[in-house]
Amino acid sequence: MAVIPLAEGDLRWVFPHLADVGPVLDVLIGAATLVERLGTHLGRPAPLAFDHLPGAPYAGLSGVARTDELTFEVHLLVPRDPHDLVLRAPPPWQVTGEVAVRCDSVRDCGRHEIETLEVECATPVEAAEGVRSVAGWLLERSTAVPAGAWRERDVLSRHR
Repeated sequence: MAVIPLAEGDLRWVFPHLADVGPVLDVLIGAATLVERLGTHLGRPAPLAFDHLPGAPYAGLSGVARTDELTFEVHLLVPRDPHDLVLRAPPPWQVTGEVAVRCDSVRDCGRHEIETLEVECATPVEAAEGVRSVAGWLLERSTAVPAGAWRERDVLSRHR
């Protein structure tokens, strides 16, 4: 999987029938600013970028801001058949946001999801607005809850 910055990718990987990229790109640039602010808040750069499988005609779009213990993630998922991995006729596009903590068990299982937000969008502009909205929600959550307090919300903490 190649991570390609928003400015270097092709919006038609996510929106194959998009005629005018301008309005969608304008909204996504605003979303990218929010993701960057989130990364700055957590102390690490966090771009909004395409998740592109080389040679594939599609890509997702995501922004991930993290520390060693905490992850804030926004994803715009391409409409595709979950079994065949092929693009299907859009809409809808799914935008998801997640706040997760690193597993603290002796047998590390990865991450534990603490809060999520999902938005279903019917048009490319709505999908871009969904990314911006979810990125804003993540930024708000990162500032409203102290970084150390997320672990207290982990119901799987120290699971076996």
